[in-house]
Amino acid sequence: MGTDYLKLFDKRTAQIILQADEFDLVTLVDFWTRRENAAIWKEYWHPEENRFVDFAPATSNIERLQTIMGHGIRLHEIKKELLRVLCTMEGFFYLDYWGCWVEAFAFPDAPPGAILWEDFIAPIQARNPGPDDLMGSSGTYLLTPENIASILRSLEEHKHELTIMKQSDIDKLKGWQAFCKKDYGFCTIYQMDF
Repeated sequence: MGTDYLKLFDKRTAQIILQADEFDLVTLVDFWTRRENAAIWKEYWHPEENRFVDFAPATSNIERLQTIMGHGIRLHEIKKELLRVLCTMEGFFYLDYWGCWVEAFAFPDAPPGAILWEDFIAPIQARNPGPDDLMGSSGTYLLTPENIASILRSLEEHKHELTIMKQSDIDKLKGWQAFCKKDYGFCTIYQMDF
């Protein structure tokens, strides 16, 4: 069953990635590698061999990045992957129908203050357009705490009609909303199911 879903997003780190050069990315990955005690760039695509090749554990992050780029991966593609790996919470949850766009927002377009994903990543799209960058909207939005309040209101109004979400999901969403209100460096991502 397909439905729209939500994820927590580290917008502050994402903005660093969007503006970063190669050296900035290495510094950021060095920080995360040390903090998580696990490599971010674990492998690279080797087009001549048509396979992924694992890096040796002692390979520095600068060597990893140079190898990845040396095998044809462009910097904006590396940034997109870092946005996914470093900035998006692994866990997510599906929205009940009553929390989805059509029920939660009285706007046919984006709710006030929400940012379309393509607009958010425009700094890397504009300089490095590729075929995947020209396909249109992904249906992904960065929501504000006020947008989440609209979703929560709709869910509350229909709490006896929910079929997907449980109270624990609604409580988690309330927690995300409170967290994002305290720290505007984080937001909730809304992904439409097409």
